[in-house]
Amino acid sequence: MLDKAVEVFWRCGYSGAPIQEICDAMGLKPGSVYAAFGNKHGLFLAVIRRYLDSMNRPGLELLESNPCGLDGIRAYFDFVVDGIINGNRRWGCLGTNAFVELKEVDEDVARLMSDHLARLETAFRDALMRDAWENPESQAKCLLCIAQGLNVFAKTSPSRDALQSVIDAAISSLASSRLAAE
Repeated sequence: MLDKAVEVFWRCGYSGAPIQEICDAMGLKPGSVYAAFGNKHGLFLAVIRRYLDSMNRPGLELLESNPCGLDGIRAYFDFVVDGIINGNRRWGCLGTNAFVELKEVDEDVARLMSDHLARLETAFRDALMRDAWENPESQAKCLLCIAQGLNVFAKTSPSRDALQSVIDAAISSLASSRLAAE
């Protein structure tokens, strides 16, 4: 039921999602939605949490569990690209979209997404540290920007080749900076 609300918010954004369309998608009356979530905002926060867990947790697990940091980074980006190509990210990333739409006016959304982005940055940093990279903090920030850029680029329905060229350039740049440091 919550997944149906995810789809409506993801497609329409918070401001553009009419409560009646959300209720229809969930198969509920507005009173039932309000009883369960308090209001549209409460539902939206539940939707973002659900989305981050279901859509991003598997990618983070690939990144965090790989003993080779660079292989984990590649696996993470392959996961993102696959999601874009197979339609799981056809409207971009719900979290990124919500952050862009609401960061300045919604502290709850800003906090949820800031926590998520910090976790992703830490996972990138830790992956780089597993391979003893120089300056993993700034490299992790760069990878975070690339990941968020891909989430926005996804809205243009890019080809796998276009996405792969971005990933290849990022990995090459990362590898070049490591070679220069040695």
